Amino acid sequence: MTLFELIAVVFIIGMVSLMAALHYSNTTLADIGAQGFARRVALDCSQARRRAIATGDNHLLRFTLSGANATQYALYRKVGGVPTLVDDVHAVPANVTVTTGSVTDVEFQFTGEAVASYTIIVTSADRTRTITIPQVTGRAFVQ
Repeated sequence: MTLFELIAVVFIIGMVSLMAALHYSNTTLADIGAQGFARRVALDCSQARRRAIATGDNHLLRFTLSGANATQYALYRKVGGVPTLVDDVHAVPANVTVTTGSVTDVEFQFTGEAVASYTIIVTSADRTRTITIPQVTGRAFVQ
């Protein structure tokens, strides 16, 4: 190969990379972040449910609300009516909006049931994902 051919190949690879970067704009990345965050919340709900069954103590996800939107949440264990933090605090990513219907606690009983039915809505620029937790089963579903 000559130096000219090598430069041409590097230039073509650079152009393809630039087109791919432009294709995945901020809204696409925000949608991917929202989908991942919705799955993380659903998995943390499942973890709270499993911990409640295993320990016999109610466990809950407590959301910190600013206005109608959640800014962060954490997993708590409720012993004697007093919630104790058992996991890290998770912040809501930028470009993602989370609404819980003004509910701050998503709580699970030792039987695996939720205390109430919950709906958590995770919204990004182009898509909305809904996490539904029925009271009877306490299992989180992402739609």
